[in-house]
Amino acid sequence: MKIVPYDEKYRADVSYVCACTGPPQALTDSRMNAYILNMFCNYYIDNEQENVFVLTDDNDRAVGYILSAPSYKRFRKGMKKYLSLVRKTGIVNVIEGYSELLCTGAFSKKYPAHLHIDILDEYTGSGYGSQLMETLLSHLRALNVSGVMLIVSSGNKGAINFYKRKGFKTLLKTPPATVMGLKL
Repeated sequence: MKIVPYDEKYRADVSYVCACTGPPQALTDSRMNAYILNMFCNYYIDNEQENVFVLTDDNDRAVGYILSAPSYKRFRKGMKKYLSLVRKTGIVNVIEGYSELLCTGAFSKKYPAHLHIDILDEYTGSGYGSQLMETLLSHLRALNVSGVMLIVSSGNKGAINFYKRKGFKTLLKTPPATVMGLKL
């Protein structure tokens, strides 16, 4: 297992990991799949490749990733294209998508970067999440980014505890989501 910078050859694997770690219907419902990929994956692998790192197995297959947008302003501008695709997936998804964008915008002055991290279940619990996180945080520090935030499901206690162990603080808890941030 190793962590490597994103390469286009990992696109299908990263998309699969994104769908697998989303709601169960993301693998069976084309609208949910389009929502998950356009909200949480495609912008980053299309526009922020230098800020994406993947966890690969012994067959050079991506089994996890950490995605980041170091600049909220650039992210918000670039997400317009992807939000137009989200609109085609249903009103509930549109509301959730815009809510996430507004939540990250509310904290973007102190935490201009944000991240998403996902690993296939069979690879969790072995320290790979910590390795991915440290890889990205070191990268963001080298870019002189002052802070990073994320949004996590309020019911995902394991993930919340993981982020707390990494130094993230709760910025806003409005179920079903919790916004957490880390000063760099």
